[in-house]
Amino acid sequence: NDEPVIQSQLEAVHQTIASTADEARSFIRPILLDHVQAPGKMLRPALALITSMLAGPEATADAVEVAAVVELIHLASLVHDDIIDAAPKRRGKPTLYARVGAKQAVLAGDYLLAKALGLVSNSQTFNAQVISSAMSRLLESELEQDAGVGNFFISETTYRKRIAGKTASLFSLACYAGVASTKTDPILEMVCHRIGYALGMAFQIQDDILDYDGNSSNLGKHTGNDLRCGIPTLPLIYALEVEKKAGGKELSSLLTKRRFGERAIIKAIGLVASLGGIEYARSVEDRYRKRAQRDIDRLPNTEVRRLLSNLLATLSTRSV
Repeated sequence: NDEPVIQSQLEAVHQTIASTADEARSFIRPILLDHVQAPGKMLRPALALITSMLAGPEATADAVEVAAVVELIHLASLVHDDIIDAAPKRRGKPTLYARVGAKQAVLAGDYLLAKALGLVSNSQTFNAQVISSAMSRLLESELEQDAGVGNFFISETTYRKRIAGKTASLFSLACYAGVASTKTDPILEMVCHRIGYALGMAFQIQDDILDYDGNSSNLGKHTGNDLRCGIPTLPLIYALEVEKKAGGKELSSLLTKRRFGERAIIKAIGLVASLGGIEYARSVEDRYRKRAQRDIDRLPNTEVRRLLSNLLATLSTRSV
């Protein structure tokens, strides 16, 4: 967001998204506007705008529209996530779910998805099949995760498949859609898709690390929230595997207790750290980040390489 070269285009994305919410005709309109105008990271639209610059010095109007589609899908997924998690806050503010209840929040999320699909149908450059595939992967991963809530004993392979669907799919879509909107080069589209995938995997793993080793006030949610919600992530999965190989049972016994309260969560966080879960997850995140950088270095446009490299470096040191 601090890069002047894409700041004006991001503002145009903001305006496109706000105008879709402004079209709502019920009491939820002001609440929906507040939701879409909340200061987020705008990572996905930024990626779409940057990769579209492979065809020229500035993002096109088509790229702005594509970026808005990706962000609308993301915003809708956040609404639905908050309903599933019964989350009272996000980014330190009351969630849409907390303000209007589950029924209205579900409809609001569906409304945002409908508006995203409306923009797709109006586009001459966007492949609807691509967005359908990304949305299917996202929803399938969310369904699988929700069905497995409370089961902490999953494999690392299962975890990676889940985050590939729920997070990396939208990052891949953003990077691919940006360059695809310019109809330049199929090989560049493939490379950008790979960049988005690796970026998304690194981003989600880092997010999961912060849940065990982050600052609650910065995150806008409590550390240990995944444990509270019954969601296994990489630091925990690795720690359980290490404990099992060593013949220990302290962490696994803690997770299977009928009463898994705050004291148990705090203890579990400490055990995950001492068993090397956080350190291992950081090493995996670093590998994905390096994969992304290798493909970024293959891109022919110096400015695009610079912007993506800077964004990657910023993400690698984030605390929120």
